[in-house]
Amino acid sequence: MADAAPGKLSPEQKRGVFVVWLIIFIDLMGFGIVLPSLPYFVRIFEVPDWANAFARAIGLDRSRGGVLVGMILTAYSLCQFIFAPIWGRLSDKVGRRPILALSTSGFAATWVMFAFAPGFTFLLLSRALAGVCAANISTAQAYMADVFPPERRAKGMGLIGMAFGLGFVFGPAIGGALVSQTLLGWFGYVPTLDAQGVIVAGTEATNAFHRAQLMVPSLFAAGLSATSFILTLTIMRESLSKELRAGLGPRKSRMAQFAQALTRPAIGPMLIVYLIVTLGFAQLEAMFTQFNADFLKLSASANAWVFVVIGLTLAFVQGGLIGRLAKRFGSAKVLMVGLAGLTLAMFLFGFQQELNPGVNAYLWLILCAMLIGGTNALVNPNVLAIISSHARADEQGGTMGFTASAATLGRIIGPILGGYIYDRFGPEQPFAIGGVLIGLGLLLFLARWKVITRPAEHQVAA
Repeated sequence: MADAAPGKLSPEQKRGVFVVWLIIFIDLMGFGIVLPSLPYFVRIFEVPDWANAFARAIGLDRSRGGVLVGMILTAYSLCQFIFAPIWGRLSDKVGRRPILALSTSGFAATWVMFAFAPGFTFLLLSRALAGVCAANISTAQAYMADVFPPERRAKGMGLIGMAFGLGFVFGPAIGGALVSQTLLGWFGYVPTLDAQGVIVAGTEATNAFHRAQLMVPSLFAAGLSATSFILTLTIMRESLSKELRAGLGPRKSRMAQFAQALTRPAIGPMLIVYLIVTLGFAQLEAMFTQFNADFLKLSASANAWVFVVIGLTLAFVQGGLIGRLAKRFGSAKVLMVGLAGLTLAMFLFGFQQELNPGVNAYLWLILCAMLIGGTNALVNPNVLAIISSHARADEQGGTMGFTASAATLGRIIGPILGGYIYDRFGPEQPFAIGGVLIGLGLLLFLARWKVITRPAEHQVAA
């Protein structure tokens, strides 16, 4: 790469950083495009025999929407969890660029699979493979660590965080537009409507419209992934030298390192808190749209715009407010407020029909969405800040990896658990149990308050 002034990136490195940023942005935008509409996509297909057999095995008479959506989200997170260290380790051997090129081309292929899925099983397989490709986040982080000097590495990781946030804002907005009756009508997909303008299910025109709702946003996402693949091949240069690749040494397994991190007096409790809280919140992530579709009768497009409200609120709080709050009150106090507020938000959303004091149902939903986005925005950055403050300078990368693993474990278990609870015990229960779990995380955090808030230099290893 071209030489640059000390501490500054060369033009080639800047182009590479842009491509990595774009890859993560497109990954998250694609996820945001489909997440609000998953329950509607699932309804297109007949439930396969194996899914009904699975439902009976866990105490349901058949597979309903909650369990099916939970399966898709769990499969995605599980494959991402398994393959993140594999991609990362492989990129240490062969370089970052080949892995990023392979994963982005794979993403484009999985979107095409998703668009033309002939049945639910194929739909599930396509999202599992997408999770394999989404595991490239570990390689993207490694690329940033390669090109940014230590004193500016936080900026590189911050750019990845910004790509996450913006992807989640723009994804649902684009998804909402792409599944709307207005846009699909331009392409000739018009459902059968009754006299009140409500879609009539089961007609040939309606079935074609619902297939288009699956196909159009998926092909759009495929095109974006193909673009990032082309940019990876054309303007990105390798960041890891052959000498460093040749000098790769043995490492402990990720689970062995994770178990060791749990013994740390402050980091261990915070990892457990993060796992419990993510497990609780993942049930809301998975069943949020299902609830809105089943009980508020929102369309796929309207649901997507509710996600936009959450994303914008989250971006506002994380973009300008959280830094001032943490500086004034400290990360621990802000996290405490965030966990308490998120616990409340879970119950207000889940029991909105019982707790609503007469406010318009859609206005109540928007208020709940803003509370969810705002309080969640207070939680994640402060968890990361607290854990990072207790990690040594030479173990920041590994510690952040363990933290991501804890969150991913929560997202593996949470969706399928939430789907089962939704179908088995009622629509309010995933949010109630999720709120209880987040409340337990808050209690554990408070129980270890003195250890967690003690300056890092005074911590004693367990």
